[in-house]
Amino acid sequence: MNSGLGRLSGNSVIITGGTQGIGKALVLKFAKEGADVLFCYLSSKDSSDNLMGQTSNFSGTTIGIQADIRDRGQVEALVNVAGEKFGRVDTLINNAHQPYERKWFEDTAWEEFQREIDTLVQGPFNVVQSALPYLKVNGGSIINISSTMAQLPLMQHSFYATAKSALVGLTKSLSLELGKYGIRVNVVTPGPLETNHNTGLPKEVMEQLVNDTPLYGRMGTCEEVADSIFLLALPESRLITGTNIHSSGGFSIF
Repeated sequence: MNSGLGRLSGNSVIITGGTQGIGKALVLKFAKEGADVLFCYLSSKDSSDNLMGQTSNFSGTTIGIQADIRDRGQVEALVNVAGEKFGRVDTLINNAHQPYERKWFEDTAWEEFQREIDTLVQGPFNVVQSALPYLKVNGGSIINISSTMAQLPLMQHSFYATAKSALVGLTKSLSLELGKYGIRVNVVTPGPLETNHNTGLPKEVMEQLVNDTPLYGRMGTCEEVADSIFLLALPESRLITGTNIHSSGGFSIF
């Protein structure tokens, strides 16, 4: 059995949207570091099974569960599994999102706008409220994942930019309210990443994103962002709360 580095041995983490991109990198990172990991996915059971196989040699337990974070009942059941299997929840990472079709605002139906709000705002709302009874026991860390579009939206992304901006506001508000329980709440804002989400962008847009990223002259990777997020779960980050951490390679909007 490979115990990994074990910096979070004995701790547990809930990760929403754990089968691809940043979420997958997070599952692998936390599992390698000895944590018990519970992640959820919306529909990709094969990817979930494959991911659990990749973590089977680490010292902690990794569990993947299908759940729609927009559904409060499913979220409560998800969190209760963590409580029953691990006995505690130390870190909560709101990462889940869903693919969307880029549209001009004037062509966007409210139902499409609402769907993004439901996933990126109502979802974290459900997960945080459901996990609070566990997080209050020992204190802990809530980490929300935003986007540079919260500060500098691209055209045809109005619903995504709006939802991610709301998540930043929620983070700062919760950091004030939950500090009395020893719960830290932060948000991580990745810059442009080498992911399938970006492959559909026009070539000239991709080139501009790289040009606007001064550090290393390239886009970041999901693994690099996961490393940044992981640091916020460590005891050494115990005084960091209400902060927006930009894991962006100096992307020019900052």
